[in-house]
Amino acid sequence: MRTGNHFKNKIISLKERLKELRIYSLSHSCNFQKRRTKKIDPLNLILSFYNCNLNGSFSLSGWAFHLSQLINKPISKQAIFERVDADFINLCRELLNRSFNSKRTVNKFMKKFSNVYIQDSTCIHLPSSLYEFYQGNKTYTGNHSVAKIQVIYNLMKNTFEELMVTSFTRNDQAASADILQYISAGDLIVRDLGYFVLRSLKEILKKGAHFICPLRKDVHLFFPHNNQLIDLKKLLKNKKYLKQTVLLGKEEKVPVTLFAIKLDRKTASYRQKCAIQDRDRRKKLTIEKLHLLGWDVFVSSCADLEPQVIQDIYKIRWHIEIVFKSWKSHLKLEKNIPKRLNRPFIPEAIIYLTLLLTVLFIMPVYRLAIKTFKGISLIKTTRFIVGLMPRSDWTLSQVQLNNSRRLITYETRNRANFTDKVAFLT
Repeated sequence: MRTGNHFKNKIISLKERLKELRIYSLSHSCNFQKRRTKKIDPLNLILSFYNCNLNGSFSLSGWAFHLSQLINKPISKQAIFERVDADFINLCRELLNRSFNSKRTVNKFMKKFSNVYIQDSTCIHLPSSLYEFYQGNKTYTGNHSVAKIQVIYNLMKNTFEELMVTSFTRNDQAASADILQYISAGDLIVRDLGYFVLRSLKEILKKGAHFICPLRKDVHLFFPHNNQLIDLKKLLKNKKYLKQTVLLGKEEKVPVTLFAIKLDRKTASYRQKCAIQDRDRRKKLTIEKLHLLGWDVFVSSCADLEPQVIQDIYKIRWHIEIVFKSWKSHLKLEKNIPKRLNRPFIPEAIIYLTLLLTVLFIMPVYRLAIKTFKGISLIKTTRFIVGLMPRSDWTLSQVQLNNSRRLITYETRNRANFTDKVAFLT
């Protein structure tokens, strides 16, 4: 039986979590360590990176300084530069993969679904010198290097199933099938319009899983009883809500339920104004598309739910946007990448190690906090870990967490917090 004192002194240790992943044996299998370590071992190299990276500014000199302080031996920045190579990147990638396979605590969040997955992506701007490795967009100012992080987040377990760093040229539609290897019958997938691929939706239905995503406006809709083409503008006339069984696509004919919710005049006007002012000439704006901007239109396999519930569930996707904001704002994912680079190992190490910190330390602290208190903010939790928590040994006890309660909870406000918005799903 666990006593109150045991829970009170519970510790989350980044050092111990890295050891649980067998970092030393993994470093040998990845050829990072080929003989007995004299100075730079993988554990201290990673811990010193976090001490440097979250100290306010990142540089190889700073990394070498923090490693020297950690092992009490002089280390040069050239030694760090030589050790951060392809083998070290493979080690970071394998550590990240192993962290997904560790034991997790399952939270009862939505009884209707076995798991709730959010699939999304974010872009990281890299120095232009890395365009050969991470191709981005081309403008009149030149070629830009951009990396894309594809994320599959399990909201039930508050953990990541996949974090993949790819080139910007691999778009979300190409990544839409990545989630198929993780889902099973009874799961729910929530993702945005970029992942709308009819073939992928059909595969999700074959697995017995469910999905919620916005409707792509150029996809044809048909009535299932007579295969007649649907005029959506005409179907929505004089309605505030709509729930209709339809078939998606001319050839695929994917059976789904169409949900439509009319927006208030202010929100609709704002969307229409943004669409008119959009400078992307590839987007051809018609009267019908302009009219549909006044509606939230979704397709889903959850035929037993109501339109407003579908709309509220889709709002959960903003949880991953908060995670992205934590990465870029408080973990300084973009700012810490040096501007002058001619090989990709340094930015890849920064990206993978930052994501590894999120999986191994920030999210466990966040999960422990939401079990203990109410109204916990992920952004404030990240800010606390980065700026205020002592990082000499990278451990956090329940006592320290209790003392930091007011620093990591939402402030009192008139509008609903994220946890309040999804309270009906618990």
